[in-house]
Order: sequence, then structure tokens, then C-alpha cells
Amino acid sequence: MNLKWLKQNMVMVGVVAAFVVVLGVLIWLQQAAASKRAEVDAALEEQQSQLDHLQQQKTAPSRETIDVVKHDREQVDQLYGRLLGAVSHDIEVPPDLRPVGFLQLMASSFSRLHQAAEAAGIKLQEGFAFGFGRYAGPPPTLPAKNLSPEDTKRVLTLLVKQLHAIDQISMLLISSHVTAIDQIRRAEVEPGGGGGSAAGGESLDAAIKTDPHALYRVLPFEFQFKCDGETLRRVLNSLTKADLFLAVRRVQVTGETPATGSTPTSPVATTATAVSAPTPVPLKLLTVTLRIDLIEFPTPQSARKEPGKPGA
Repeated sequence: MNLKWLKQNMVMVGVVAAFVVVLGVLIWLQQAAASKRAEVDAALEEQQSQLDHLQQQKTAPSRETIDVVKHDREQVDQLYGRLLGAVSHDIEVPPDLRPVGFLQLMASSFSRLHQAAEAAGIKLQEGFAFGFGRYAGPPPTLPAKNLSPEDTKRVLTLLVKQLHAIDQISMLLISSHVTAIDQIRRAEVEPGGGGGSAAGGESLDAAIKTDPHALYRVLPFEFQFKCDGETLRRVLNSLTKADLFLAVRRVQVTGETPATGSTPTSPVATTATAVSAPTPVPLKLLTVTLRIDLIEFPTPQSARKEPGKPGA
């Protein structure tokens, strides 16, 4: 009878079986979703706890901390200003300077240096141009030819600074009473010059360097002169006392003993002369090559006084 009933109700049995299977699947999915939800709730609760902790913290700097930072910055600015006041001596460039005006400044400087050297008995080569033979000629050559107004101003500004530095260092050599000034070399500020015979090899194989943050600029020079050891000591001491910030990068010295011009004598005569009247030993003449950098520290805009204002 059971088989007969099952055969008669086969469709109903299939439906009940399918319902049981679907119900089991639904229950399993519900339990899996509940478990996943519990994990999500736990993670959310942890994140909420961290957020509450961060909100309770004072992440922004306090007013006291801000005041300390401002005070430290002001102190740094003051110290930097004092540093510039001690080592920074800006070389003033005449406003609206033209190439002809630079040649006039150069001629005036050369005249003064030649007169001082002659008065001190210091040997200079004929037509010595103090590193500016490219422009001194003969004939004189205008600087910054065929350049834009911006490039012309830049070239003339650097030339004036080089001229001022060479003038001051040359005067230090003259006042220290060197025997001779043989050569002065400087970094070229415009292309195509200095190294040929017309300029006497006055072009220095070194470039003008500017700090990426515009904190300083380095202008290199090289001076070759003759003197004795004591004079060299005076020269180096005078460089440390100069108005400009001059850094000696290299000192190269070679020496020779100058000829006395005396006639040969016999050993007996030499001994007698040494006993009766000792002759002074001639000083050793040194050929010195000084590599010097002029270091400029631009004055901050805030420290510059405008014309017509108090303190200008």
C-alpha cells in the first residue's frame, strides 16, 4: 500500500523533498551571513575605538609650541643677519651701467694700481691689464656685445664685481711690498674670451658658482707674484683682514735664490771676509700662485632699505 501511495503522490513527495533541501540551503546561507556580519561588526567596533582615541588626542600643535617655533625662527633670522653683517660686503654696481662706463671704471682702476705699484717699486709687465686684457686691448674692446639687455646687465654686474675684487687684492699685494705681480687670472663671464695670446692666458679654468638656494656666489681668481717668505706671510695675513670675504683655496710656492752679482773669490779671501765683515745672505725669492675665491652673500630683501625711507 505504501508503494501504491508513493506512486500516487510522487509529485507531492518531490515537492516536499525539494522544499527541505532549499530550506537547508537557506539556513546555511543565513548562518554564513550572520558569521560574516559578526566579523564586520568586530572590525567596525575596533576602527571606531581607534577613531575615538584619536579624537581625544591633541594632534594639532599647541599655542605654546607655535610660539616657541616662531621665537626660534626669529632668533635664526637675527643670527643670519648678524652673519651677513660680519662677512657680507656687497659690491655696489653703478645703476644703468653701460659697456663704455665699465671701460672707464677699468681705466681708472688700472691707473691707480699702476701708480701705486710704481711708487712701491713693484715690477709689472708693460701694459699689465690685471686680468682684463680681453677688454683693455689695445685696442679697448667693449664687453657684452650683441647681448640682450638682461644678459648685458648680468655680464657688466659680474665684471664690476671682478674688477673691484682684483683692485682690492692687488692693493693688498702692493701694500705688502711683493717684488713683482706677474699674472692675474679670472673666470670669464661671457663666452669666447681670455685664453688666447691677446689676453695673455688670463682666463681661469674655473666657473662662477651660485648656490641653488641663492645663499651665496663664488667668484674665483688666481694671482701669481714674486716675493720672499716674510712678504708672503704679510700677504696671507692681509687677506684675512680684507673688507671682502676672500677664501684662499690653494697656495703654490716655488723658490729661487736671486743672484748676488759678486765676483768669485778664493777660499782664503772668502774666509777673511766672513770673519771681518759678514755679508748678508740674500733672501730666497719665491714664485707664489694664489687661488682665491670671492664669496658673496646676497643681502636679504627685507634687510635692504628703500631710498627715502628712514634708515636708508
